[in-house]
Amino acid sequence: MPIVRLEIAKGIASTEQKKAVIRRMTDVLVEELGRNPEYIFVVIDEVETDNWGRKGQSLTELWQEREAKTEEH
Repeated sequence: MPIVRLEIAKGIASTEQKKAVIRRMTDVLVEELGRNPEYIFVVIDEVETDNWGRKGQSLTELWQEREAKTEEH
């Protein structure tokens, strides 16, 4: 019973994109491992950007800075 867990920042993927990811991850496990799709589980956890950091800052801060730089140009 394969379980795929994927963490992404909240708000970066639409419902349609998440459906496509679930479908394609399932297809890979069916093709590569010969598993029955009935028993493949894909879990997408969406993490608030305030709770996800990089380079010592939250994604919220980093994205705000990036947006401000884009508006300057």
